[in-house]
Amino acid sequence: MVTGKKPTDDIFMEGLNLHNFARMTLLDNVLEIVDPILLQEDEGPAQATNEYKIECLIAIIKVGVTCSMESPQDRMDISNAVNELQSIRNKYIGARTGHPGQHTRQ
Repeated sequence: MVTGKKPTDDIFMEGLNLHNFARMTLLDNVLEIVDPILLQEDEGPAQATNEYKIECLIAIIKVGVTCSMESPQDRMDISNAVNELQSIRNKYIGARTGHPGQHTRQ
């Protein structure tokens, strides 16, 4: 979802798959794989900085990579993944509203 690519895209051949694609760019430059639509500026008076948005996207991609490891033993536990994603969401919402320490619950 973050890359805007499908596992069946032509780019994925010769052993390259979506998981490896995302994992490799985490080490290098994650902006190369992020769908440009996600980097567009937010509208309205409460804008999160683009830098903070990038940090959140990197954190989301890390969760995705960890959850999609080839070996099930190496994958993040789903409850930890949910907690991590909720934490990322709460931090992002806090940054957009000008309350970075604010935590929301759903």
